[in-house]
Amino acid sequence: MLGLVGVLRSGHSLNAPFSVDGAWKINAGTAGQTSSAPCADFLSSVSNSPVSISQSGASLVIGLGGKTTTGSLDGKTIKAQFVGAVTPNAADCSDHSLTLTGTLDPMTEPRTVSGRLSVEGCPFCAPVDFHAVRQPKSPGATR
Repeated sequence: MLGLVGVLRSGHSLNAPFSVDGAWKINAGTAGQTSSAPCADFLSSVSNSPVSISQSGASLVIGLGGKTTTGSLDGKTIKAQFVGAVTPNAADCSDHSLTLTGTLDPMTEPRTVSGRLSVEGCPFCAPVDFHAVRQPKSPGATR
């Protein structure tokens, strides 16, 4: 019995991570913030794609623009990198790695994430700011 009391007391200060599981609608870029010509189409297609996040604790599986990767949730910070080709050479940088970093606002309903999409190793692609809103679960959803 004392062991149980000890376990309960030690776990008292544990906090579950914020929930980010579900479908998200992402809006990227703002007026005046455009990427150069080679990257504009690629970043536009990615930044207007639906985002899906599956979550187990702080571990995430994120789908964006037909690509899937793992990511993490550390407090309110979401990080993920979509790995590109080993030797990228596409003129529009679409085969380079894409990094997503964002900050969750857990106080809004629906929840929102604001952050940045950046193409790694491409001198032409400027990072693009984004804002994402979690979409309502469809009726009959089991999660």
